[in-house]
Amino acid sequence: MVMPEGMPEASMNHASMMAGIPDWLYYASIVIVMLVSFILLETMHRKPGKKASNGRLKFELTRFKPVKYFFRSRAIQLFFQLSFVFLFGVVLFAGFYGDRNPGRNIAPTLTWNIWWVGLIFVILFFGKLFCYACPWDAVTSWLRRMSFLKIKNKEVFNLGLKWPRYLKNIYPAMIFFIALTWIELGYRVTLSPEKTAILGLIMFGMVFIPGLIFEKKSFCKYGCLVGRVSGLYAMFAPVEIRSIDLDVCRKCKTVDCFRGNGSGYACPTGMNLKTMNTNTYCIMCAECFRTCKYDNVALNIRPFSHDLMTNPKPRLDEAFFALTLFALTAFHGLTMTPVWRLMTGTVKNITGAGEITAFSIAMAVCIVIPVLVFYLFSRVSYFMAGSSGANFRSMFIKYSYSVIPIALFYHVAHNFEHFVVESQKLIVLISDPFGFGWNIFGTADVQTASLFPVGTIWFTQVFMIVIGHVFGIYISHRYSYQLFKDRKSAIKSQIPMIVMMILFSILSLWLIAQPMEMRTAM
Repeated sequence: MVMPEGMPEASMNHASMMAGIPDWLYYASIVIVMLVSFILLETMHRKPGKKASNGRLKFELTRFKPVKYFFRSRAIQLFFQLSFVFLFGVVLFAGFYGDRNPGRNIAPTLTWNIWWVGLIFVILFFGKLFCYACPWDAVTSWLRRMSFLKIKNKEVFNLGLKWPRYLKNIYPAMIFFIALTWIELGYRVTLSPEKTAILGLIMFGMVFIPGLIFEKKSFCKYGCLVGRVSGLYAMFAPVEIRSIDLDVCRKCKTVDCFRGNGSGYACPTGMNLKTMNTNTYCIMCAECFRTCKYDNVALNIRPFSHDLMTNPKPRLDEAFFALTLFALTAFHGLTMTPVWRLMTGTVKNITGAGEITAFSIAMAVCIVIPVLVFYLFSRVSYFMAGSSGANFRSMFIKYSYSVIPIALFYHVAHNFEHFVVESQKLIVLISDPFGFGWNIFGTADVQTASLFPVGTIWFTQVFMIVIGHVFGIYISHRYSYQLFKDRKSAIKSQIPMIVMMILFSILSLWLIAQPMEMRTAM
């Protein structure tokens, strides 16, 4: 294996490989993807795309008093925040003072196998619920307000500067996400307790320092890589926070959900219920539940991908982030396969570069190629559709959102394998989290195994990738009829995009067919 500079060879020996799906399943899955694509194209375009339901299929969860109490209670939120702060503290202590062997230290497992892997499943079903209890934001907010439970509208430790106008987009978060991926994979942070702890402190500093400088939670809205990744994925999630009755919001003069009052703080991302129509920038902090004097806030269950189908204001920065997200997700999987070793080795032989330089070059190529492929297929789509009203920029932006389900479900499929195999390490490590030789719960010597048989893992992964492919095609179908006035142009424009999605989905299937290196030590 190729090791980045500064990585001891002993650390590499801890990693082991998991078998990918068998060849017969891989080829059968490709056939399924192509058949599904043909069937969907044939059936969906028999009738023009219908406007997605904007409320008829929603069910309000907060009609149940315990659910409403959960979101209104600041004490409950504090409990979850303190719990996450405690776990973050455990990771830091274990990373800096625990055993250097990642197989005997809870920091890598808790961070990469439980939190980082589990986060994607939380987003899929519950949207941005992690932001509700984010430990980095919690500590920052407590210091800013000098308060845990009492409402103090005047913040003590905050300069209150305006977020720069030229940074009012999510490009900063995209750059941070690329940088995090480079650090995590280039220096194999997942195999080092100390590097995991250092990266945790860097993430905390990225939230803490801007939180004391800029007004509200500007960094959460524009710069937080976790928040922006979850923000795009949360457009697919089946939960949302919205107003119950928009007419009530329109008549409201005080707009307390935006400004705050004696019961709660102003919306930290500068949103209000009158205009909030996607999950992207809502951090589910629950302040609007506390401030709305009309009790007009609801947590709803809705159909999957609702925001992606009804998104009223597609944005170029979100489009590029969506494409980068798919590229980085695929890249993350690629680096865990033997193919990646061949790629970086080839770059080294051709350029004479060192390990990190070769890694960086190969990473840049892996990011640029999917974006370039999407651009080229968009050009073909625009050319085939002809001049029927849509301009290329609008088409490029809108169709990019159809890549989000493909990225999301490959992300889920990839993490599912790691979770069911590697999360069992926690059973052992909770008895001896720091490698001090403890056996607190009597599980230090337990022999662990995968949660599911390998066949179940394979079929689940394939099913997830196919589901993401289906949603991608369906969302592009919706947008095709928004972009082009006539049915013929809509069909012509979508055909190249479906071919591109087939290629992306085949790439996802190919990745899960490769032997996959485990995230952390056994």
